[in-house]
Amino acid sequence: MSFKSLRQVFILVLLTGMLLPSCTPKTADPGIRLAQWRKGVWISGAGTYTVYTATHYFVLSYEGDSTAANLYFGVSQTCYCSKGQARKQVMRLRQMPGRDLQTFRDIMLRADHMEEPLVIDTTLFAPGICNIQQGIIYDSITEATDEYILLATCNGDKEKIFRNGVSIYLPADGGEFYSYRVEEL
Repeated sequence: MSFKSLRQVFILVLLTGMLLPSCTPKTADPGIRLAQWRKGVWISGAGTYTVYTATHYFVLSYEGDSTAANLYFGVSQTCYCSKGQARKQVMRLRQMPGRDLQTFRDIMLRADHMEEPLVIDTTLFAPGICNIQQGIIYDSITEATDEYILLATCNGDKEKIFRNGVSIYLPADGGEFYSYRVEEL
């Protein structure tokens, strides 16, 4: 196959990948849309990978080099509803440059050794802000359209999640940080 043919195939695959997410079924419930749009493997700048499933998300971040590594691995339960996304961290490993490894683990198991599902109180979603109660972070939906959902997260930050697999983190003090879904689950 020639280089020109390979380039044409690559462009066709790329365009198909860009169009497919826009063909996902529409639903009136923004929580269902948020769960659908989140699900998959996401890549952010500076070496951060996040995998969202229907019930969990996993974050792996690596910055720096072997002499000044900044490593992070976290597992959180997540739950979606029409008011937003609730999340609870169950495990975290963090190593910052020049510091010891920090660990956190709070995996709740039932008698049958299965993970205790995350149970949320939907009355704790507060419009326009995140609310933290009993270790559960309630990120509220501020705005929902057919193309994006705007979440209010902690410290006044916001996150705009688009149906096409792009997410923009908007810190309260300014700036934009993009993430891209590279694979749907």
